[in-house]
Amino acid sequence: MPILISSRVMSSPTVLRLAVAALFGFHARAELQAEVDIPSSVVVADLANTTSPVEQPQQQQQQHQQKQEAQSLVASSPFWCQFVPDAFKSTACGGQGPSSTPPPSSAMPSPAQCQQMSAEQQAKSAACTYSEKEAVQFAALSAAAYCNPEGWTCGEACSAVPGMTSVKRIDNDELDAHAYVGRLGEACVVVFRGTDSASGWGQDLASVMLTELPGCSHQGKSCMVGSGFLQNYQEIAGDIRAQLSVIGCTKTTPLFVTGHSLGAAMATLAMFDLNRLGYSLSKAYTFGQPRVGDSAFASAFHEAMASTPVHRVTRADDPVVYMPGRDPFHHVGTEIYYRGETTEGYRVCDGSGEDATCQDSNGDGGAAALLMQCVIPQQCGHLRYLQPAMAFPLDGESCARRMESAILIP
Repeated sequence: MPILISSRVMSSPTVLRLAVAALFGFHARAELQAEVDIPSSVVVADLANTTSPVEQPQQQQQQHQQKQEAQSLVASSPFWCQFVPDAFKSTACGGQGPSSTPPPSSAMPSPAQCQQMSAEQQAKSAACTYSEKEAVQFAALSAAAYCNPEGWTCGEACSAVPGMTSVKRIDNDELDAHAYVGRLGEACVVVFRGTDSASGWGQDLASVMLTELPGCSHQGKSCMVGSGFLQNYQEIAGDIRAQLSVIGCTKTTPLFVTGHSLGAAMATLAMFDLNRLGYSLSKAYTFGQPRVGDSAFASAFHEAMASTPVHRVTRADDPVVYMPGRDPFHHVGTEIYYRGETTEGYRVCDGSGEDATCQDSNGDGGAAALLMQCVIPQQCGHLRYLQPAMAFPLDGESCARRMESAILIP
């Protein structure tokens, strides 16, 4: 019989160390050796069962050549490539280069064009509505998700957003799926928590596998999204809608959505789902968002959210925004690209999801090396969004009250 234990969620430094271990341990070195160092006796025995004696020397020579090519690739690649899953590999590791899939069409207005638009038109455009001050507020809401936000006395994150009321938590500890809802002025808010446990990182890694998103297609092609992201969202989607109703949020109430990391991926699926169900999405900000689905999903998302500003805030030194790799995955929303600190400024990108002048200008960003850097949280771009404009990191370290998590031990 399983035993239920109540405990604090892990600190972000602990989870980041687990993340690095999980990423580099995903493909064991022994598995790679099994692919490269195939004993010749095994090859001969296998060929003897399927080819004639005359064909054997030619096929053995071909097998030997393939083995040499594989060994050459391993020898010329950085050492850490041996531990990186295929979906995360860069061209330096023999992975695929940039996607040849055409991005969804978009036409982001320039600042001059924004000024010529009506207030109503501007309100619907992410390029015209991005505000760093507002982004800091939404990032604080995302940081509060790592705390216990009920009562809105969770510490720095809660203090940064005065006026939040009626806060209700939604939790699924087994999958590490967490969110909260609340009221902020005349609007309602849905906030998703990022990864903060080993099971959460398991769901993140599961999302390199695509699964069909029910009820979504574009030009006859089914939408595909990360299986772990979808499972997490589906497990708590009904409870989110129920809690919105409990605090008096109807489908006509303006709705804000935000999240960080895994929470950003879940927020993306929530936007698409809640929009389909008729909720009045007003705006959204995500931080450190991984790629959630394929190009069909990206196109369907952009069409569905055409009248809602969706700001996807990225940092050049955040490893998560480069993962999973492009093709078949494709980013969504209007990227707001920071090279680093807020003092360096930002770029509002073209809205295609994969703007070559923004995050994609860095290729794969050296995601594996950046993950290693995240072992030291103070140097981790994934946690340092909007600093120094925001005085605390996007994790649970600033919480006055941490969330309690139920852990099942078999």
